Amino acid sequence: MLRTDLEARIRTLASHAWDGEVRWPEIEAWIESFTGAVAARDQEQLTSLYALSKFIYFGKRQIREMLKALYRDHFEAPLTQRIRRNLNNTRDVSLLKQQFLTELAATRFLGVGNPSESGAHLLYYFRQVNYLKKDLFVDLSGAFVPQIVKQGTSSRVDLAPRDSGASRYIFFDDLVGSGTQASDYLGSRLAAIRRHKADVDLRLLALFATTTGLERMNSRAMFDGKASCLFELDETFQTFSASSRYFVNAPDWFDQNEFLTVASHYGALLQPSCPLGYKNGQLMMGFSHNTPDNTLPIFWSEGRDLRWAPVFARFSKVY
Repeated sequence: MLRTDLEARIRTLASHAWDGEVRWPEIEAWIESFTGAVAARDQEQLTSLYALSKFIYFGKRQIREMLKALYRDHFEAPLTQRIRRNLNNTRDVSLLKQQFLTELAATRFLGVGNPSESGAHLLYYFRQVNYLKKDLFVDLSGAFVPQIVKQGTSSRVDLAPRDSGASRYIFFDDLVGSGTQASDYLGSRLAAIRRHKADVDLRLLALFATTTGLERMNSRAMFDGKASCLFELDETFQTFSASSRYFVNAPDWFDQNEFLTVASHYGALLQPSCPLGYKNGQLMMGFSHNTPDNTLPIFWSEGRDLRWAPVFARFSKVY
């Protein structure tokens, strides 16, 4: 009965909460990947089915609504409020709109990473759902031009804006996990931009960010307090933390430590360098456009030395 009830619950999730984007045969194939290596096969599969029933998945419709909310709550509303304060708290709606459009025209939106990555990919939908003009969106090379600056016998490379009318650059990402990848990609580039123009307004918007990642993005070397997200993922979103939200009021037969053993064993075979997700992310979260590598690999990895059928496949970068 336990397994039958779980399967019925997951079928409902697949049809409704997951927008029908995950099919039952894919789920069955995933379950059959648990072969009883660390516990009885039936117990491994039952434990993993219960964990799957707690997986947080965001479909296309939800992502688009979140993109609207991100723009409204973290760009449009705060900017309008600042404009109003600077105009002595005016109630002139026409003046506020005119000033907002002027500020918007001086803003450029860029993806974190190259144009083929998930953050940049979502900018297309971000532009659509918020009815923004195409010329507000650029990639890094389209926004800045390298300038060699001589320093005695040495030289450095600064990044100068290509468009003199742009004064605000907003970098966009779907998820900031540990913040390591964004720091590695942007750290030296942000410094090069600031060297050319110290008062440039550099910001980061993300749909999701872990508390640790957001703190890293708000460091002085990165966005200096100007990074924000729609949803902050605290330690309760880590599957195996003491305060994990996934298994609150779990049934008596479910053992979180047993699931840790299962996830660690198969995760180590699938992704030896990150058996519980990149930088020990321990998330159980996925999106319709991709699954972040901070999520437990048992959900997304296709495996290397182990044949595996992921239920929320991740499309990895090609280096």
